[in-house]
Amino acid sequence: MDRQLGLPVVFLKEMKGKVFFRKGLILRAMDTTIEDGRTVYFIKSRGSMKKRHVKQQKHMKKERHMKQQKHMRKPNTGMWGLLGLCEPQARWQEQAGDFQWKQQELQSDLFDCSMSIRLDLLTDESSTKSVDIDFSFENWSQENHVLLPGSVYNGNRFQSRNIPYPPIYKNAEDLRKDLPVTITNIARLNIGQGESRLERTSHDLSTPAIGIYMPETGQGCWLLLENNTRGGAIGISLTENHDRSKAVLSLRIPLEHAAGVAAKEGETDVQSSETVIRLHAHVFPCSSVKAWIERFAPIRKSLAGTQELPSTIPFFACWEILESKYNNLNWEAVEKYYSVGLRENHFQDWQCGWVGGGITTYPLLIAGSELSRERARQTLDFLFRTQTESGLFHGIYSQGSYPGDGFDREDASSWHLVRKSGDVLYFVLKQIHLLEQQGEIVPDAWQEGAKRLANAFVRLWEQEGQFGQFLDVYTGDIIVGGSTAGAIIPAGLILAAEYWQDDRYASVAREAARLYITLDLWAGVTTGGPGEILQCPDSESAFALLESLVVLYEFTSEEEWLQAAREAAQFCMTWCVSYDFHWPENAEFGRLGMKTTGTVLANAQNQHSAPGICTLSGDSLLKLFRATGDIQFLELLRDIARTLPQYMSRSDRPIQSWDGSVLPPGFVNERVNMSAWEGEDKVGGVFNGSCWSETALMLSIIEVPGLYVQPDTGIYMAFDHIGAELLAQEKGSYVELCLSNKTSFPAVVRVMSETSIEAKKPLGQHHVCTLPSIELAPGESTAFHFDADGCRRL
Repeated sequence: MDRQLGLPVVFLKEMKGKVFFRKGLILRAMDTTIEDGRTVYFIKSRGSMKKRHVKQQKHMKKERHMKQQKHMRKPNTGMWGLLGLCEPQARWQEQAGDFQWKQQELQSDLFDCSMSIRLDLLTDESSTKSVDIDFSFENWSQENHVLLPGSVYNGNRFQSRNIPYPPIYKNAEDLRKDLPVTITNIARLNIGQGESRLERTSHDLSTPAIGIYMPETGQGCWLLLENNTRGGAIGISLTENHDRSKAVLSLRIPLEHAAGVAAKEGETDVQSSETVIRLHAHVFPCSSVKAWIERFAPIRKSLAGTQELPSTIPFFACWEILESKYNNLNWEAVEKYYSVGLRENHFQDWQCGWVGGGITTYPLLIAGSELSRERARQTLDFLFRTQTESGLFHGIYSQGSYPGDGFDREDASSWHLVRKSGDVLYFVLKQIHLLEQQGEIVPDAWQEGAKRLANAFVRLWEQEGQFGQFLDVYTGDIIVGGSTAGAIIPAGLILAAEYWQDDRYASVAREAARLYITLDLWAGVTTGGPGEILQCPDSESAFALLESLVVLYEFTSEEEWLQAAREAAQFCMTWCVSYDFHWPENAEFGRLGMKTTGTVLANAQNQHSAPGICTLSGDSLLKLFRATGDIQFLELLRDIARTLPQYMSRSDRPIQSWDGSVLPPGFVNERVNMSAWEGEDKVGGVFNGSCWSETALMLSIIEVPGLYVQPDTGIYMAFDHIGAELLAQEKGSYVELCLSNKTSFPAVVRVMSETSIEAKKPLGQHHVCTLPSIELAPGESTAFHFDADGCRRL
């Protein structure tokens, strides 16, 4: 025990030896004793977070390197050089067949493999429908990280609670500031003793892939599976033995049956059917989770095949439909605010942050009509009337009451998801700055309320060293701590530091960002973004952290934030769908030809993908590309932004819900069901509901340029629904592009054309609204010249 600190703390057993933070100090649970039958761990100071962080990381890196070198000296007798990995074996269910495994080493760390299964099939329906291919690991460890993109992170090996939907913490022991990651009853490896097995399918994943990082041997691997197999989804299971020393990774391959020919009476008609599945194995030395995830980013599309970019409706035409929808259906005329849905229940009435409340007003202030702008201002007036004495904002409002974020708890009205007020701080300050830039007067109540909220977060951090997940909305105290729920708060605090010229906000933003990087990002798990999944891994907290890191870099120009932003963006890629799913013939999305590349898996509990990021435009990826020159970030933004418009229902292209009703024009539903998590009949369909994806689309329209061009490097990317084809180029000078509009709508395309030198300058906020635009009539194709002076028609 550190006598100077004198801070004995009771932890769960697994806390021993782990690092945590308190009031700017790095602490570690150390010596043990027994008090009243409880295991007690005393904390020992390891110095200030700011001073000790770099030293700690250098020491950890050295230890990992030494361990890696030690194990790499051992003979790698396993397949692909993975110690203890056996060649795959087929496990037949009903009748034996022929299994052939072929592999070719394409380069030192890449193997192109094929699994060929041939089965003599009887024409009756009782014949075998699948076969299991087992990969046995004879040198397994519980320390191994397992990642199935968009579904399983670190094996989902966390403590769990079996709570019906919508889950909220019910056990008194879970209402604590130092709660370890706690998830719902989803597919997971066992954190305790006994059976340990998880099962998923390739359709549950953003990329059909299995990632394994083995820190004890210093190795990482990614197994990429062929997608859209004709037999259906590939089953994926991982089973560990009781002492976790061995494991079996099983792939259940659906077999393709030969078409039967009616047998003559008295004859047995036997046919042969062959199924071939490709697999890429990337195996490499690896010393950290972040290095392992970094290897996934450039290979995630390697088996995706040719991808056709959607071209259904340009951003400009989308905006008109969305704005009309919000003014006709979302406006609450009595209390004067834009609701997040159609007010059919309190979740669809007013929610701040998260699903759009106080966020949708931002694009409406930038690009809306006079009516929309006035209503956006009235919505912000309403927002500040929901602020409490603590500085936080009520999460939900409906018909004169504040139900709170605690769902069916008796004290639900006092519960507040911290992410909601974090979103409010970030987007309100963006809007205050925008209005002042436009020469408009900002009400004192907005400025004072935003400052009270920023001060509330600073006070919370200084008291607790974290922002928690659920707070008491009236007192600001933490009800449930931990998670990455507050990942957007550093971005808001940086804007506060800039607006009020107060470095206290920036200091807390830096400390909080370092905490999230160290404890969450580098562990390969971010949690707490949505309010109804406990702390299951999710994409929303990952993208919120990316946003904060990019804002930190643009504000400070400090290299640590740029590097961390790279790592966050690569982690976000694990949540983004990398291929176009083949819909069932009778699916609504199949009828409409929906592309799935660029949709974003929600979380490990709700296994649907969705149009857009909840709830951001993704322009942080554009800013990251400009700072790094890494085109994979530009391509990811293109995939996310370009896929969105096709999911909007229109009068000329209505989307029919699975109950037979038609979504009104402007509705963008969150469901992109590739998985059968809600039932086979829900694959490729939606319910008839207005969702936050509409806000994501509006943000994309006003924050993402329709076309980006760097004339000196020749890089160009169309985010809007237009075609862009290279006609001519002189390196270092200009490019000429043929731009085409193949839709039936007029296109007004915002163009960002800049040199690679100009790209090094931070963009800040509101950059797209000042860009020049070009117009393309339906069906028009025109050549444009781009150089350092801008663009012109040829």
